Amino acid sequence: MDFKRLNNMTGKDPVLNRRITSIFLNEFETFKKHFNNLPTTTDIDQFQFLLHKIRPSLVIFELDTLIKKYEEFLDIRKTGETIVEHDPAFLEALSRTDEKLKLVKEFLGSLP
Repeated sequence: MDFKRLNNMTGKDPVLNRRITSIFLNEFETFKKHFNNLPTTTDIDQFQFLLHKIRPSLVIFELDTLIKKYEEFLDIRKTGETIVEHDPAFLEALSRTDEKLKLVKEFLGSLP
């Protein structure tokens, strides 16, 4: 995958791309752990903060479509509803998150 927004921002500088991508991967993996625990967590505010914090990076890495999914599940929890861990929509969001993480890792591995 060619991350056009990132490359436009960095001028395709491989060193800068590597640094930004590495930082993003660490943050995204931390966010994913919290998202994975969303059905059982009692700290909704922490998840909301992490989503707010990672949102610009998700846009830079062209993962905007995931933001809406994360917000939907956050809204479910904020209204007091529960998310079943085996909910097909939740599992789909986790799967898409894993797919996107894999693409970013492949991009990082392809940098000179």
